[in-house]
Amino acid sequence: MMSSLKNALGRVLILAGALALLCWGYLSLQQLWFEKTASYLLEQRLLSSSRFMGRHKAKHNPGIVATRPGEILGRIEIPRIHLSAMILEGADSNSLRFGAGHVQGTALPGAKGNVAIAAHRDTFFRPLREVRPNDTILLTTVAGVYRYRVEGTEIVDPTDVQVLKRTRDSQLTLVTCYPFYYVGSAPKRFIVHTRLQV
Repeated sequence: MMSSLKNALGRVLILAGALALLCWGYLSLQQLWFEKTASYLLEQRLLSSSRFMGRHKAKHNPGIVATRPGEILGRIEIPRIHLSAMILEGADSNSLRFGAGHVQGTALPGAKGNVAIAAHRDTFFRPLREVRPNDTILLTTVAGVYRYRVEGTEIVDPTDVQVLKRTRDSQLTLVTCYPFYYVGSAPKRFIVHTRLQV
């Protein structure tokens, strides 16, 4: 009796492990597919935008306009730590499942103010644990490529929204949960402060 119970429990655990592996594989493939598709769409928009700007000889770059939640805003890259992720409008759970999310209500890339971008610590922003002052961050949008320089990091409580405050100059604030290897809902937030390079 005890032997058959152990065998049944072993089968259940093996099945649960197989299902978890299948689920993880499916989500990984879905993220990879989205990354490739979104990257292709951004490249096409960049191509169209550069042709349009070439024909119309615009005197200044108007920046990007607000988009609807879930739409592709651009790409964020930190070359030294090999971080690259698509940026979607909104920091809701659906957007953060596929990339980094632009925190609505903060400035848009190219505009004056504080651009805030959030992502999960266990997916797209995991490499942030290695970020250092003076690292270069590239934000690629249809309006152009914006270069930011890391000025520093800090760890704050989730309720500390001062990090999202409006600024007079062009800044970029990255937000993710902390500690990076914490299991469950992390108690803190890891913040990266940067400034636009001109």
